[in-house]
Amino acid sequence: MNKNLYNIHILGIGFMFVFSAFITAGFIAAIVLKDFDRNGIDSKTGFYSLSIIYACLGMANWFSPAIVKKLGPEISLFLSAMPYTGFIFCMINPFMWSVFLFSALLGIGGGILWTASGEVIAKNSPGDTKAKNTGIFWSWFNTSMLVGNVFLYFYLGDSAKISDTQRYVIYLVLGVLCTIGTCTFLLLAPVSSDSEKSKIVPAFVFVARKICGKTKEDPEKEESKGGLKAVLQPIADAARYCRTKQMCLLYAPVIFTGVSLNFWSSVFITVIGNVFPNRSYLALGGISTGVGEIAAGFIWGRLSNKIGRHGVVMASSFINLCLYALSFVSFPSDAATTTAAVTEEIPIIPSSIYLSLGLGLLLGLGDGGFNVSIYAALGTIYESNPAPAFAMFKFVQSMVGAGAFVYCGHLLLPFQLVILAATCLLGCVSFAFLEKLFPSQILEEKPEADKEAGKTFLSTTKEAKETL
Repeated sequence: MNKNLYNIHILGIGFMFVFSAFITAGFIAAIVLKDFDRNGIDSKTGFYSLSIIYACLGMANWFSPAIVKKLGPEISLFLSAMPYTGFIFCMINPFMWSVFLFSALLGIGGGILWTASGEVIAKNSPGDTKAKNTGIFWSWFNTSMLVGNVFLYFYLGDSAKISDTQRYVIYLVLGVLCTIGTCTFLLLAPVSSDSEKSKIVPAFVFVARKICGKTKEDPEKEESKGGLKAVLQPIADAARYCRTKQMCLLYAPVIFTGVSLNFWSSVFITVIGNVFPNRSYLALGGISTGVGEIAAGFIWGRLSNKIGRHGVVMASSFINLCLYALSFVSFPSDAATTTAAVTEEIPIIPSSIYLSLGLGLLLGLGDGGFNVSIYAALGTIYESNPAPAFAMFKFVQSMVGAGAFVYCGHLLLPFQLVILAATCLLGCVSFAFLEKLFPSQILEEKPEADKEAGKTFLSTTKEAKETL
């Protein structure tokens, strides 16, 4: 296995462990805190916590490129994953102040984490491997929805309420998983220009050698330490990227992923918890969504080269619209907002756990198609300097998600579905214009036949950037 593919798999495995813990914790947060109901915590605290996380995550994306450039993506990933562990452990005995404090810290760490991951993917995906490698990472990442939720399903059994003892065990196990994932990032190998030929040296070995003075500084990294100007340069790049025509056309699909993030990561599971009294069904909903997201990584990553990124987005949009229509008729209108143990409203057609699991599968497929296409587009368009571009993506997505988490605890489900459908259609149309006006061939790196071809490509990329 060459270094590029090794890094993609290690990155995916690290995300799988960290987000096996965090996504599972986020899925059940609203229901867990609703069942907890003390220390100043009520049924909407979980939504507010997630809103704080994504608001801080969005703001952190303005300075995260500078941190990633200063520390390198490998060490940035390790340090930024630590607050995830703290947040999970604080849920063992939650207080409102501790939940909100660790939510803010997690959000800041998350901004750095996602910016660093985008840079690792871009730098380890030469030529036309971006869609494939993004698909590999996306599949590993979304396996996290299976690991934590399988544990939840067997542990909760037929429980109608999550007890204190169950909460202790759940968050202790999730905290251990998160710690394993955090340490996995130390196995990433720093990338150099000849990464395919060089040996795989994990980041922790590289750092140890550096401390002992046995490793020479990479010229590119030495340049990044050239004072305040070098540190602030990624922030200036992010501000410049946000005004480019390509990024403006990406705003609509990115906004949709922010609204969709709110729906799949919390609202959908909360709806299942408010419709069906069996708490193990929460885990089944998470598993079905995870299967859809994993399938999305494999299917869309491979179809992208055949039908194009916009073809993937169009197919994903059709799946999403079918999902929203079925959700409208099969779930009660107050399923996302009720404070009762179980909603008493009757939907248009009877609610069924089997139909709900099918909807979870569609939800994962539809959301995954948009994300795989956006990641591949960003990695291609901003290949020479990807971190600021991925930072802008996560900034917009996270701020939209934060706003959605504020209204989702108050707005009836049909209105939330209308917002999802409208942003999905706008995102699809905008992505079509992006592919039409700026085809991937313009900035896509081609396999280098020799050094001269490499010089020609770099020259072309610089000229293209100057025209943005």
